Amino acid sequence: MDYEQIEKLTQRGNTSPEAIHRRLVATRLATTNMTQKELAEHAGIKYTTFRSQEQSGAPSVKMMSYYLANHQVDFNFILGGDPSRLPADTRDAILRNLSEL
Repeated sequence: MDYEQIEKLTQRGNTSPEAIHRRLVATRLATTNMTQKELAEHAGIKYTTFRSQEQSGAPSVKMMSYYLANHQVDFNFILGGDPSRLPADTRDAILRNLSEL
């Protein structure tokens, strides 16, 4: 996959709630393969809060900190689509999920 394809899939620079929502879902599926409920429990976030944040594309600092600490997914990717700091295997898994969403 070339740079332009990656930019398009990650919607780099797009900070809309819809784009953030897509990146959050793809990140959850690629890094944890957990349901929203399972991940919320693991991250120490109430399920309804987690679901609301993921669906609205408005993640809390706690959610982004969880992804960074446990899966090396930087907030620059979640909020702005910048894949440059993602580990290669994580980036590739997220890109696969983004292409399927």
